Amino acid sequence: MILHLINRTDWEAAQQTGVVQPASLASEGFVHCSTEHQMVAVANKYYTGTNDMLLLHIDPKLLASPLKWEPPAHIDGSPALPGEPFFPHIYGPINIDAVTEIIEFPSMPDGTFVAPSQLNTFTVHNIAQTPQHWGEAAQWGFEAWAHEFPNDTAQTYLDLYSHSDGTSGRLAETFVAIDSNDMLLGCVTLIDDDELPNATEPGPWVAALFVHPSAREHGVANALLSYLISRAQQLGFKQLFLYTEDKQSWYEQKGWRYLRNTKLNKLPHVVMQLNIGS
Repeated sequence: MILHLINRTDWEAAQQTGVVQPASLASEGFVHCSTEHQMVAVANKYYTGTNDMLLLHIDPKLLASPLKWEPPAHIDGSPALPGEPFFPHIYGPINIDAVTEIIEFPSMPDGTFVAPSQLNTFTVHNIAQTPQHWGEAAQWGFEAWAHEFPNDTAQTYLDLYSHSDGTSGRLAETFVAIDSNDMLLGCVTLIDDDELPNATEPGPWVAALFVHPSAREHGVANALLSYLISRAQQLGFKQLFLYTEDKQSWYEQKGWRYLRNTKLNKLPHVVMQLNIGS
Protein backbone atom coordinates (compact mmCIF):
# COMPACT_ATOMS: atom_id res chain seq x y z
CA MET A 1 0.00 0.00 0.00
CA ILE A 2 1.41 3.39 -1.07
CA LEU A 3 0.12 6.29 1.04
CA HIS A 4 0.52 10.06 0.87
CA LEU A 5 -0.28 12.25 3.87
CA ILE A 6 -2.06 15.47 2.96
CA ASN A 7 -4.11 18.12 4.74
CA ARG A 8 -7.74 18.61 3.76
CA THR A 9 -7.19 22.06 2.23
CA ASP A 10 -4.47 20.80 -0.12
CA TRP A 11 -6.60 17.82 -1.12
CA GLU A 12 -9.51 20.11 -2.00
CA ALA A 13 -7.13 22.17 -4.15
CA ALA A 14 -5.83 19.02 -5.85
CA GLN A 15 -9.36 18.08 -6.83
CA GLN A 16 -9.60 21.35 -8.72
CA THR A 17 -6.28 20.94 -10.57
CA GLY A 18 -6.37 17.16 -11.01
CA VAL A 19 -2.94 16.62 -9.42
CA VAL A 20 -1.30 16.60 -5.98
CA GLN A 21 1.80 18.84 -6.01
CA PRO A 22 3.18 19.37 -2.50
CA ALA A 23 6.04 21.76 -1.83
CA SER A 24 8.55 18.89 -1.69
CA LEU A 25 8.08 18.33 -5.41
CA ALA A 26 9.63 21.72 -6.15
CA SER A 27 12.22 21.67 -3.36
CA GLU A 28 13.33 18.03 -3.48
CA GLY A 29 12.07 16.76 -6.83
CA PHE A 30 9.65 14.16 -5.51
CA VAL A 31 6.54 13.58 -3.41
CA HIS A 32 7.08 11.85 -0.05
CA CYS A 33 5.00 8.70 0.47
CA SER A 34 4.97 5.81 2.92
CA THR A 35 3.67 2.30 3.28
CA GLU A 36 0.99 1.39 5.80
CA HIS A 37 3.82 -0.07 7.90
CA GLN A 38 5.60 3.30 8.00
CA MET A 39 2.85 5.93 7.96
CA VAL A 40 1.96 6.19 11.64
CA ALA A 41 5.59 6.74 12.66
CA VAL A 42 6.00 9.40 9.97
CA ALA A 43 2.84 11.20 11.08
CA ASN A 44 3.89 11.15 14.73
CA LYS A 45 7.36 12.45 13.86
CA TYR A 46 6.26 15.40 11.72
CA TYR A 47 2.55 16.11 12.25
CA THR A 48 1.72 15.55 15.93
CA GLY A 49 -1.21 17.73 16.97
CA THR A 50 -2.54 18.24 13.42
CA ASN A 51 -6.25 17.48 13.07
CA ASP A 52 -7.06 17.97 9.38
CA MET A 53 -5.01 15.18 7.78
CA LEU A 54 -6.05 12.63 5.19
CA LEU A 55 -4.30 9.58 3.78
CA LEU A 56 -4.40 9.09 0.03
CA HIS A 57 -4.19 5.43 -0.97
CA ILE A 58 -2.35 5.37 -4.29
CA ASP A 59 -2.34 2.59 -6.88
CA PRO A 60 1.20 2.50 -8.37
CA LYS A 61 -0.15 1.03 -11.61
CA LEU A 62 -2.25 4.15 -12.21
CA LEU A 63 0.50 6.71 -11.54
CA ALA A 64 1.52 8.96 -14.41
CA SER A 65 4.81 9.83 -12.62
CA PRO A 66 7.68 7.43 -11.81
CA LEU A 67 7.74 5.69 -8.43
CA LYS A 68 11.09 4.86 -6.82
CA TRP A 69 11.96 3.11 -3.54
CA GLU A 70 14.77 5.02 -1.85
CA PRO A 71 16.38 5.75 1.52
CA PRO A 72 14.44 8.30 3.57
CA ALA A 73 14.97 11.97 2.78
CA HIS A 74 14.87 13.50 6.24
CA ILE A 75 12.98 16.78 6.43
CA ASP A 76 15.71 18.20 8.71
CA GLY A 77 18.33 17.47 6.04
CA SER A 78 20.18 14.78 7.99
CA PRO A 79 21.52 11.91 5.85
CA ALA A 80 19.96 8.46 5.69
CA LEU A 81 21.69 5.86 7.82
CA PRO A 82 22.69 2.34 6.66
CA GLY A 83 19.83 -0.08 7.16
CA GLU A 84 17.02 2.50 7.29
CA PRO A 85 13.87 1.27 5.54
CA PHE A 86 13.29 2.44 1.99
CA PHE A 87 10.35 4.75 1.28
CA PRO A 88 8.26 5.22 -1.88
CA HIS A 89 9.01 8.53 -3.62
CA ILE A 90 6.95 9.75 -6.59
CA TYR A 91 9.00 11.80 -9.06
CA GLY A 92 6.28 14.10 -10.34
CA PRO A 93 2.74 15.14 -9.47
CA ILE A 94 0.26 12.55 -8.24
CA ASN A 95 -2.60 12.37 -10.74
CA ILE A 96 -5.75 12.14 -8.63
CA ASP A 97 -7.17 9.26 -10.69
CA ALA A 98 -4.35 7.16 -9.13
CA VAL A 99 -5.92 7.81 -5.70
CA THR A 100 -8.14 4.82 -5.00
CA GLU A 101 -9.19 5.64 -1.44
CA ILE A 102 -9.27 8.66 0.87
CA ILE A 103 -8.80 7.71 4.52
CA GLU A 104 -9.67 10.03 7.39
CA PHE A 105 -6.61 10.40 9.61
CA PRO A 106 -7.38 12.56 12.66
CA SER A 107 -5.00 12.78 15.57
CA MET A 108 -5.94 11.44 18.99
CA PRO A 109 -6.84 13.79 21.88
CA ASP A 110 -3.17 13.86 22.93
CA GLY A 111 -2.12 14.87 19.40
CA THR A 112 -0.64 11.53 18.35
CA PHE A 113 -1.73 9.26 15.50
CA VAL A 114 -2.74 5.60 15.48
CA ALA A 115 -3.37 3.37 12.48
CA PRO A 116 -6.91 3.65 11.11
CA SER A 117 -8.83 0.43 10.51
CA GLN A 118 -8.32 0.68 6.73
CA LEU A 119 -4.57 0.09 7.03
CA ASN A 120 -3.43 -3.49 6.75
CA THR A 121 -0.57 -3.14 9.19
CA PHE A 122 1.98 -5.90 9.76
CA THR A 123 4.97 -6.65 11.93
CA VAL A 124 8.24 -8.55 11.41
CA HIS A 125 9.39 -11.29 13.79
CA ASN A 126 12.05 -13.95 14.11
CA ILE A 127 10.32 -17.14 13.00
CA ALA A 128 11.42 -18.83 16.24
CA GLN A 129 8.75 -16.69 17.92
CA THR A 130 5.98 -17.80 15.54
CA PRO A 131 6.02 -21.61 15.31
CA GLN A 132 2.46 -21.58 14.01
CA HIS A 133 3.79 -20.27 10.67
CA TRP A 134 6.60 -22.77 10.13
CA GLY A 135 4.62 -25.19 7.99
CA GLU A 136 3.23 -22.56 5.62
CA ALA A 137 6.57 -20.77 5.28
CA ALA A 138 8.33 -24.07 4.56
CA GLN A 139 5.84 -24.93 1.82
CA TRP A 140 6.29 -21.49 0.25
CA GLY A 141 10.06 -21.88 0.25
CA PHE A 142 9.93 -25.37 -1.20
CA GLU A 143 7.62 -24.32 -4.04
CA ALA A 144 9.38 -21.02 -4.81
CA TRP A 145 12.95 -22.37 -5.01
CA ALA A 146 12.43 -25.97 -6.18
CA HIS A 147 13.80 -25.11 -9.62
CA GLU A 148 17.07 -23.94 -8.01
CA PHE A 149 17.30 -26.62 -5.31
CA PRO A 150 15.53 -29.69 -6.73
CA ASN A 151 16.70 -31.95 -3.90
CA ASP A 152 15.16 -29.80 -1.16
CA THR A 153 11.85 -30.58 0.50
CA ALA A 154 9.60 -28.68 2.90
CA GLN A 155 11.51 -30.43 5.68
CA THR A 156 14.69 -28.72 4.47
CA TYR A 157 13.13 -25.39 5.40
CA LEU A 158 11.75 -26.67 8.69
CA ASP A 159 15.26 -27.79 9.60
CA LEU A 160 16.52 -24.33 8.63
CA TYR A 161 14.02 -22.63 10.93
CA SER A 162 15.23 -24.69 13.87
CA HIS A 163 18.44 -22.60 13.86
CA SER A 164 16.57 -19.30 14.22
CA ASP A 165 16.57 -19.30 18.01
CA GLY A 166 20.36 -18.88 17.97
CA THR A 167 21.16 -21.92 20.08
CA SER A 168 22.71 -24.08 17.36
CA GLY A 169 25.84 -21.98 16.92
CA ARG A 170 25.10 -21.43 13.23
CA LEU A 171 23.96 -18.13 11.71
CA ALA A 172 20.63 -18.97 10.07
CA GLU A 173 17.84 -16.65 11.18
CA THR A 174 14.54 -16.46 9.32
CA PHE A 175 12.23 -13.47 9.68
CA VAL A 176 8.53 -13.37 8.84
CA ALA A 177 6.02 -10.58 8.18
CA ILE A 178 2.65 -11.17 9.84
CA ASP A 179 -0.46 -9.01 9.55
CA SER A 180 -2.84 -7.95 12.31
CA ASN A 181 -4.90 -11.14 11.78
CA ASP A 182 -1.80 -13.34 12.27
CA MET A 183 -1.64 -14.16 8.56
CA LEU A 184 1.79 -14.91 7.09
CA LEU A 185 2.74 -12.41 4.38
CA GLY A 186 6.39 -13.15 3.60
CA CYS A 187 9.75 -14.35 4.86
CA VAL A 188 13.51 -13.94 4.42
CA THR A 189 16.62 -15.59 5.88
CA LEU A 190 19.98 -14.23 7.05
CA ILE A 191 22.43 -17.11 6.64
CA ASP A 192 26.15 -17.79 6.81
CA ASP A 193 26.25 -19.94 3.65
CA ASP A 194 23.58 -19.87 0.95
CA GLU A 195 24.90 -22.91 -0.93
CA LEU A 196 26.17 -21.12 -4.02
CA PRO A 197 28.76 -23.39 -5.68
CA ASN A 198 32.32 -22.04 -5.71
CA ALA A 199 31.36 -18.79 -4.01
CA THR A 200 34.30 -16.86 -2.54
CA GLU A 201 32.25 -14.12 -0.87
CA PRO A 202 32.56 -14.26 2.95
CA GLY A 203 28.86 -13.79 3.69
CA PRO A 204 26.52 -13.54 5.38
CA TRP A 205 23.84 -13.91 2.72
CA VAL A 206 20.29 -12.73 2.20
CA ALA A 207 18.37 -15.85 1.20
CA ALA A 208 14.88 -16.83 0.10
CA LEU A 209 13.15 -13.45 0.22
CA PHE A 210 9.56 -14.32 -0.62
CA VAL A 211 6.28 -12.41 -0.34
CA HIS A 212 2.94 -14.06 -1.02
CA PRO A 213 1.41 -12.72 -4.26
CA SER A 214 -1.61 -11.31 -2.40
CA ALA A 215 0.69 -9.16 -0.22
CA ARG A 216 3.00 -7.78 -2.89
CA GLU A 217 3.40 -4.06 -3.63
CA HIS A 218 2.53 -3.22 -0.02
CA GLY A 219 6.05 -2.72 1.35
CA VAL A 220 6.39 -6.22 2.83
CA ALA A 221 9.60 -7.13 1.00
CA ASN A 222 11.07 -3.74 1.88
CA ALA A 223 10.22 -4.21 5.57
CA LEU A 224 11.66 -7.73 5.66
CA LEU A 225 14.88 -6.66 4.00
CA SER A 226 15.25 -3.64 6.28
CA TYR A 227 14.70 -5.80 9.36
CA LEU A 228 17.33 -8.28 8.16
CA ILE A 229 19.85 -5.50 7.50
CA SER A 230 19.31 -4.10 10.98
CA ARG A 231 19.85 -7.54 12.47
CA ALA A 232 23.07 -8.02 10.48
CA GLN A 233 24.34 -4.65 11.72
CA GLN A 234 23.45 -5.64 15.28
CA LEU A 235 25.60 -8.74 14.83
CA GLY A 236 28.51 -6.56 13.69
CA PHE A 237 28.59 -7.34 9.96
CA LYS A 238 29.72 -4.65 7.53
CA GLN A 239 28.47 -6.15 4.29
CA LEU A 240 25.84 -8.53 2.95
CA PHE A 241 25.66 -10.68 -0.17
CA LEU A 242 22.93 -12.31 -2.20
CA TYR A 243 22.37 -13.92 -5.54
CA THR A 244 19.29 -13.46 -7.67
CA GLU A 245 17.93 -14.94 -10.84
CA ASP A 246 15.75 -12.05 -12.02
CA LYS A 247 15.51 -9.30 -9.39
CA GLN A 248 18.78 -7.46 -9.99
CA SER A 249 17.12 -4.13 -10.82
CA TRP A 250 14.90 -4.30 -7.70
CA TYR A 251 17.93 -4.73 -5.46
CA GLU A 252 19.90 -2.05 -7.31
CA GLN A 253 17.12 0.42 -6.49
CA LYS A 254 17.81 -0.35 -2.82
CA GLY A 255 21.54 0.29 -3.00
CA TRP A 256 22.89 -3.17 -3.81
CA ARG A 257 25.67 -3.38 -6.39
CA TYR A 258 26.48 -6.01 -8.99
CA LEU A 259 29.52 -8.20 -8.29
CA ARG A 260 29.56 -10.97 -10.86
CA ASN A 261 27.57 -13.44 -12.93
CA THR A 262 27.31 -17.05 -11.85
CA LYS A 263 25.21 -20.17 -12.37
CA LEU A 264 23.19 -22.28 -9.97
CA ASN A 265 21.85 -25.59 -11.24
CA LYS A 266 22.73 -24.35 -14.76
CA LEU A 267 20.54 -21.26 -14.27
CA PRO A 268 22.15 -17.80 -14.68
CA HIS A 269 22.26 -15.66 -11.55
CA VAL A 270 23.84 -12.39 -10.44
CA VAL A 271 25.80 -12.03 -7.19
CA MET A 272 25.29 -8.67 -5.42
CA GLN A 273 26.73 -6.86 -2.39
CA LEU A 274 25.49 -4.21 0.03
CA ASN A 275 27.74 -2.28 2.42
CA ILE A 276 25.94 -1.80 5.74
CA GLY A 277 28.60 -0.30 7.97
CA SER A 278 31.72 1.85 7.98
